[in-house]
Formats: sequence, structure tokens, C-alpha cells
Amino acid sequence: MKKYTLRFAIAAALFAAAATACAADKVESRTVVADSSDKDLHESWSVAADARVEISNVRGTVAVTAWDKPEVSLDGSLGSDSKLDIGGDPSHLTLKVSGEKDSWIHGNGPNSDSDLVLRVPRTVALDVNVVSADANVSGAAGKTLEVASVSGTISVNSGAPDVDVNSVSGDVTFDNSGPAMTRAHLQTVSGNINAKGLAGHVKVETVSGDMVVSAGNVQDLEAGTVSGDANLTFTPAGHASVKLESMSGDLRVHLPSSVSAHIEATTFSGGIDSDFGKVHTQEMGPGSSLDAQAGAGDARINAQSFSGNIELRKQ
Repeated sequence: MKKYTLRFAIAAALFAAAATACAADKVESRTVVADSSDKDLHESWSVAADARVEISNVRGTVAVTAWDKPEVSLDGSLGSDSKLDIGGDPSHLTLKVSGEKDSWIHGNGPNSDSDLVLRVPRTVALDVNVVSADANVSGAAGKTLEVASVSGTISVNSGAPDVDVNSVSGDVTFDNSGPAMTRAHLQTVSGNINAKGLAGHVKVETVSGDMVVSAGNVQDLEAGTVSGDANLTFTPAGHASVKLESMSGDLRVHLPSSVSAHIEATTFSGGIDSDFGKVHTQEMGPGSSLDAQAGAGDARINAQSFSGNIELRKQ
């Protein structure tokens, strides 16, 4: 009797495993259409743990959360007059929402919002692209993460080592939750940037938006703004190269009191206030300059502003 009970238990376990494996569909290219009313979405696909997943949405929201299953699940709603194009294979899944009648003749964009709620394997390479939509990504830790928006806001909590975040008019909030970041590029035109935990090779750019950035050890750092203000806190690694530029915005830099760096700063008409070295003002006309060495002077820090002010502070 015990033998049959054991066999039954094994058979039941195998059946349960097979049912779980079949819960997510294989990736098949097809199109889901919402005509005159919104359409609920309940889809799932089996993918490789290191797959590339691309998601795009013209209008609405995209929320992506990472989990530890080899599966992508999609819920939410497809807005009326929209279509969802599904394509790829288990190593590369693409999900694209656009207007059902997108063309030069019929105009661009759907009539209503599409709200996509996704769960993806934690280690996939993720690419999220939105137009007039907000994007929220949490927990992604694949080898690369790319998020781009035209007019929506972007919020990211990520452990990915290689990150690109780009927004035109929306704000960007970024929080690095992983220990192995090697590269980060964050950019906006008129949106603000608020970023924490950056490391490695870092580049942060705005045109008219403000930036507040905190970083650990940076191998090199480039930060630039035209009319926005920049507030930067970071620790330069040995022999790091740091270049900070502003046209009319102010630069505020916070460095460890034990920093080892050669620090240079110049302004054309703005002022310089520094806890490192002595500031020199022009005898004729506006403008200031600073040339100072802290510690052994291992790293090189250069800050330039045309009409904005520069502050260099010890943490």
C-alpha cells in the first residue's frame, strides 16, 4: 500500500510541475486589439532568466516589478483604439502598445490610456520606452536597464549594473539598490533629476531642470546643466576624473573632508565659495577662480560656470 501511495505522490508532484510550466504561454507573435472600449489584459509568457524584454507604450502608464520566476506576466488594460503587438521568443520578448490606426493619414496615438502592469524575471535586460506615459520600474537587476520617456515621469529602483534613463519633459527619480553598478547615464531636457546611490562611470545632464545627485565611489563623473541648479554629493575614487559644467545654474558640490584631489573651479561672472583652498577674484571685471589640492591630489575635479555660482563644501 505504501508503494502505491508513494507512486501517487510522485505522479501528483509531476502533474503539478507540468501544470506550473504550462501556466505561461510560449511567445507567439500576435496582435491584441481594443476597438471602441478598453480591454482587460491577462497575459503571461515563459522567458529565459537572462532574456531581453522590451516594453513600449504611447499613452498611459507602465509599471514593472521584478520577481524570481522565469516568466513575464502582463495585467492592466489596453485603451480603446489601441493595439498590443506581441513578438519575439523566450530569449527576446517585445510588447508594443500603439494606436490601432497609427499612420500619417489617420493621425497618431490612441484615444485613451493603456495601463500596463508587468512582472518580469529579476535578471532580464529591460528596455522601457514611453511617449505620453509614466514609467515605474522596481527591482530590475539584469545586466542592462534602459528607460526613456518623452513627456511622462520616470521612477526607477534598480540593481542593474548598466543604466540609461532619458526623459524630455518629465522628472526622473532613480535609486540604485544593487552593489555592482558600473555605469549610469541620466538625462533630461526640462525635467528634474533626483538620483541616489550612483557609482562607477556616471554622466548626468539637464537643460533647464535641476539635479540632486548622490553617489558612492565614482571612477569618472560628468554633470552638466544649462539653466538648472546642480547639487552633487560624491566620493571620487583614486585617479577619478570629474567634470562639472553650468551655464547660468548654480553648482553645489559636497566632498568628503578626507578627499584626495586636485580641484579647479572657474566662473565668468558668478562667484565661488570653497572649503578647499583660496578663491581668487579678477582684478578687472567679474569672475573667480580656484586652484587647490586636497590630500595627495589623486583625483582631478574641474568645475566651470558662466554666470552661476559654485560652492565646494566638505561633507
